[in-house]
Amino acid sequence: MTRMQRAVAMIRRDLQGYGADVHDVAEQHGFRVVHTLYLDTGPLLSALIVTGAVAEHDAAAVAVPALEHTGSVRHAITEQAALATPLCLYPKGYRWPVVER
Repeated sequence: MTRMQRAVAMIRRDLQGYGADVHDVAEQHGFRVVHTLYLDTGPLLSALIVTGAVAEHDAAAVAVPALEHTGSVRHAITEQAALATPLCLYPKGYRWPVVER
């Protein structure tokens, strides 16, 4: 039996109920949720909280119920860990496209 890598789940409270079950998302990509964060903080504090949890739990990924739950912290997440969403696994170090306005 292969041991699954650890993941931290992140759920934004203002979007709770929107998206897939984070445990299923993590397992779909080969991870096991060891801690869940429910956030209702701004982008800077959210980034600090999630990256701190990744380090504290030695997590290889952050699982979210939908990409919308990452908001502007997706860059901070993929600097530290993979990002597991229902549709895609963004690897650690993923370079997000720049959106021109």
